[in-house]
Amino acid sequence: MSTDTDQTVLTGLELRLFQLYVMFGTPTGQWDIESERTQSALGEHVAYLRELESTGVMFMGGPFRAADYEWDGSGMIAVRAKSLAEARATAERDPLFTQGLRTYDVRGWQLNEGRMVLTVDLDSNKVGIA
Repeated sequence: MSTDTDQTVLTGLELRLFQLYVMFGTPTGQWDIESERTQSALGEHVAYLRELESTGVMFMGGPFRAADYEWDGSGMIAVRAKSLAEARATAERDPLFTQGLRTYDVRGWQLNEGRMVLTVDLDSNKVGIA
């Protein structure tokens, strides 16, 4: 029997099942991008995300932007976890959460389709994703 983090082919449909969890972040009433408190927490949040990335927990993440590119503090982070409870614990360790600036709705996400192309240019020392 496979775990929920295994890649499995769904019988008959030939879909690749890759279980991730998505943390949808919503700013609280305490969010104020101009405040020193929020700016400090954002620095800690970025450090936390870098830790999740370096340990292989974070699959990808980023802020939600309005059409005018304004940011209200919302965003999403897709993580690898053994369970929904583990993914929720990851969200609850985020400094934006611990400092009351963001709430998280954590949901399972089954990655089935898509395409990502990675380019590595050795001479110019550049890496790109398309």
